[in-house]
Amino acid sequence: MGNPPNPHWPGPPGPPGPGGPQPPYGPPPVPPGGPLPGTPGGPGWQPGPPPPPRKGGGGLVIALVGGGLVLVLVLAAVVVLVAQSGGDDAGGGGDVPLRVGKIAGGAEARPLADGSLEMARPGVTSPVVDIYEDFACPPCGAFDRKHDPMLKEMAVAGRAKVVFHPMLVFGESVQPAHDNSLRAAAALRCVGDGAHWLSYQDALYAHQPASENTTGYTTDELLSYARPLGLTGDDFTSCVKQQTHADSVKTVSRRYISSGVRGTPSVRINGRTLDSSDTGSPEELRRAIEAAS
Repeated sequence: MGNPPNPHWPGPPGPPGPGGPQPPYGPPPVPPGGPLPGTPGGPGWQPGPPPPPRKGGGGLVIALVGGGLVLVLVLAAVVVLVAQSGGDDAGGGGDVPLRVGKIAGGAEARPLADGSLEMARPGVTSPVVDIYEDFACPPCGAFDRKHDPMLKEMAVAGRAKVVFHPMLVFGESVQPAHDNSLRAAAALRCVGDGAHWLSYQDALYAHQPASENTTGYTTDELLSYARPLGLTGDDFTSCVKQQTHADSVKTVSRRYISSGVRGTPSVRINGRTLDSSDTGSPEELRRAIEAAS
């Protein structure tokens, strides 16, 4: 199957395929002994049929790289809907204390032990909208700018529970994207307060490297993005500098891949993975969420 050209992949192409060059995206690192069963490159894994192409520019782009199927949404506006809480102690190293943060409008932001975060009004349990994202993936930044305001609106209105899942989708050979992504996701896990977590996620996307070939998210940069949010405590600083949660990011990423996530950004509603017809615009994604209510 050929791959349509994508201007959001400016990096050097991989080995040519039947339809042209392949973009340099790869799956997360695999555990010792080879890929997990049912994951890209592992025993029993088979790529599924591609979703229908979107009309016009952008859409869901599929690339086969080293046996890994990677889905990328090319989409495009960000809003900070978060009410800040806490101060210098809002982040921590090692076993980060996880605290529910309050969002303007009555919703809550609850960090989870695996590094993800739930955003919902108290008592709202469905529909569940899972967002899988990689901070070094340019289309993930475009997806966030386009859809994040609507997702926050749905959560505040009590019409959905939105769960963000930061992950590592680049293989170790894809540099500097792999290391950029790992540093950013590990740094976010140093934030224990939910409101600060969402604000820091917004800051990461606001300072996303221009491409997967651009070095970014250095330790100094990650700390500088956190200062305006009050994340300046010694525990947080040490956690970011030491990349305390880097191994956990890799482990969780492999788990997501094992569960069927084939790339970033990827969206599931109540466990069903959406295709481009459901995610081309905020209105389309909103309709898909409402249909699952």
